[in-house]
Amino acid sequence: MHGTTGRLRTDPAARLAGLDRDRPEWKTWLALLREVERELGNESPVTSRQLPVSSPDTPMLRGQALQVDPSRLQSLVHRLAAVAGGSLQDYRPDMDEANRLLDAAVRMDEAAISAMAAGARVDAPALGSIAYLAAFPVLASYARQLQSQVSKGWSQGYCPICGAWPTVAERRGLDRTRWLRCGRCGGGWEVQPLWCSYCGERDHQKLGSLVPEAPGDRLQVDTCETCRGYLKSVATLLALEPFELLLQDLETVELDLVARERGYRRPDPVTSHQSPVTSRQSLAASYDSDPSC
Repeated sequence: MHGTTGRLRTDPAARLAGLDRDRPEWKTWLALLREVERELGNESPVTSRQLPVSSPDTPMLRGQALQVDPSRLQSLVHRLAAVAGGSLQDYRPDMDEANRLLDAAVRMDEAAISAMAAGARVDAPALGSIAYLAAFPVLASYARQLQSQVSKGWSQGYCPICGAWPTVAERRGLDRTRWLRCGRCGGGWEVQPLWCSYCGERDHQKLGSLVPEAPGDRLQVDTCETCRGYLKSVATLLALEPFELLLQDLETVELDLVARERGYRRPDPVTSHQSPVTSRQSLAASYDSDPSC
């Protein structure tokens, strides 16, 4: 497993280069991540109307219209499709279709993505992959804007910003406080150390961990015997940057395989609390009219 130590900051470029060297079979996926990193680096600030502070159980983006730049979104989808190749090699959606693809990804609507794939005669899982990657920079923009508004009393296992299940748990800092991190938007929220984010189990006898044979305690898998769920966990001094979350998830894919081999699973991502909606308005147009809209 390609891992990193819990130092202050890691260099994504060096980590990508290391994965290129160590995992040549991931060449296409790594190229896709580079396109996402490029989009994050060129990102324009997001403006939106004031969104409510998260309530005890409702993500802040639920039911909200997200502002996107359709031309930039279209360009990103085209680049991702070209890199993905295969059935997507010639997939070049117009702005309207790119927006509908983003809308489906933000809502985690697999049926809509499959229908779009059938209409375009492309592979549905491949289209879903680039759709979720295209949504990441948009959701990450909102997460940066809204992170400071996350309620300190948020007690749910899903993201208070976008409503997705966490991708990784951080044991952060010298005191190892436990933070859950969302791999769809990069949001984070602090939780109790012994607690299952999926079913709420708190009995320490039903909560365990799978630890790699490699020395050190940086990586592990948190498990729950009640719901048979699992969540990868990493020790880090500082909060991971949004793009680092994508890298961390990829670098630790072996942990997913180990957990699944032992009968643990992650829950279905499509649940009743997840319903943020994207708009098809230009971000630039929103600047020209009303910066608070």
